[in-house]
Amino acid sequence: MNWLYYLAEANLYLCVFYLAYCIFFSKETHYQLNRFYLLFSCLAAFVLPLVQVNALKPPVVQKVQVFDYTALPTTESVAIIKPVEPAKPILSSLTFDNFLMAAYVAGALIVLVILIVKLYSIFKLTHHKKATYGNYNVVYLDDTETAFSFFNYLFVGTTAAGTDTIITHEMVHIRQRHSADIMFLELIKVMCWFNPVVYLLQNSLKTIHEYIADEKAAAADEDTIAYSTFLLNNAYGTGGLSITHSFFNYNLLKKRIIMLNQQRSGNLARLKYLITLPACAGMLCASTLAFSKTYGWHIGKMRVETETNGNLINLHADTLKTKKGYKYSETIYTKDGVKRATVTFYEDGGKKTSFNSAPMSPATANLLIGKYGYMFPNGTMPPPPPAPREKVGKIKFPPPVLKDKNGKLLPMKPMPKVDQVKFPPPPTGNLKTSSTGYQYEETGYLVRKTQNYRVIIHEKDGEQKEYYKSTAKKADLKLLKEKYGYVFPDMQLYDQLPPPPPSAPENN
Repeated sequence: MNWLYYLAEANLYLCVFYLAYCIFFSKETHYQLNRFYLLFSCLAAFVLPLVQVNALKPPVVQKVQVFDYTALPTTESVAIIKPVEPAKPILSSLTFDNFLMAAYVAGALIVLVILIVKLYSIFKLTHHKKATYGNYNVVYLDDTETAFSFFNYLFVGTTAAGTDTIITHEMVHIRQRHSADIMFLELIKVMCWFNPVVYLLQNSLKTIHEYIADEKAAAADEDTIAYSTFLLNNAYGTGGLSITHSFFNYNLLKKRIIMLNQQRSGNLARLKYLITLPACAGMLCASTLAFSKTYGWHIGKMRVETETNGNLINLHADTLKTKKGYKYSETIYTKDGVKRATVTFYEDGGKKTSFNSAPMSPATANLLIGKYGYMFPNGTMPPPPPAPREKVGKIKFPPPVLKDKNGKLLPMKPMPKVDQVKFPPPPTGNLKTSSTGYQYEETGYLVRKTQNYRVIIHEKDGEQKEYYKSTAKKADLKLLKEKYGYVFPDMQLYDQLPPPPPSAPENN
């Protein structure tokens, strides 16, 4: 019965808007504002029931029993047989909703047929003798005193008095598209034919149209009294159809003359129209809180809480989108006293991909950020494990130089050419500070009468950079001197080198 609830709510709001018009605005002479208010009321009354502000709704708690399917046997299969229900007779399927729908459609069709007949009657009148003035058509009706307008057509009887005044009045209706307002209300009547307020609202709107046209016509004649006298003298002229703007309308004569001579409303009276804003806000709150519905546009996230086995789960029931355009749904739950989260992405082709916040590898975290543009909410991920320490292999040193008692070098077996010697990291006590504030440690060595020097620079962020004098390029030497404030020292050859440093312990 969603359609019935929607119609009932829309017509309720329409009644509230029209009641506010009768109380606050109907006596004001701001006719254009009144016209806008009535048209806006019709639109707002049908839009507000479709809007739901989820922030105003309390969270919905759903209790769900969770079963452990891992305990079920996997070697047996269970067949579930659902009995076939007998076919229901046609008469028993007819419900009260069906009768309401049939009655509503029948009434709407009747009102629609009446509207079509009226339009057809006007269409037949357009075939009479007429004259064209720019975008407007004046149709002359023989031997009648009628005068009315419909869109760009002005119908005037050949025996009507005061034709110039009538044309001036009706041209206001044509230029300001008053017939479009009337047709809009006719469509509202088709949908809400059962609501008497719709008919009252249409009459009020047509009355405002006449006030506007009378005000413009009297201003053109520059004599309000003479124009009022003309209305009074021609009060019994023949009117047109109900969907047209008829100049001769006896029922509105008294109101038109009173409003024509009434003192104009001041600018402060315009502030009264701001009442529309809190009225719309109140009806929006009522639409969200007072009416239970499954349709409409939801503004904001829907708050749904699911209670499962004593633990509370916050479930985003609506489908969200990541920064990279992927649709997803997110579930936050508590397991063993620890907050966790699960996310499911809806990819092209109906594919669903789910991830859990714990356990989660760094590769999965990078995939979520890089591909999907998503991060789990705070508090749902455990702290990352400490980074593993790098393994340090064996460090090889060149063999020592051997000499006899007389200081003569002993012959040695040829050694492979050593381009670079790896040293273990020296103790912290050997750190020095350069002129630019960088800490460094240096070591010199001699291999086959080839002297070399190594320096390790400690960056401010803890990174270590290693440079060798024998392999350093000009750019490296320039960087060491200008940035780090370090210059390789000159080395001297000694007859006997000091004993080599001890080997670093092997870390497995």
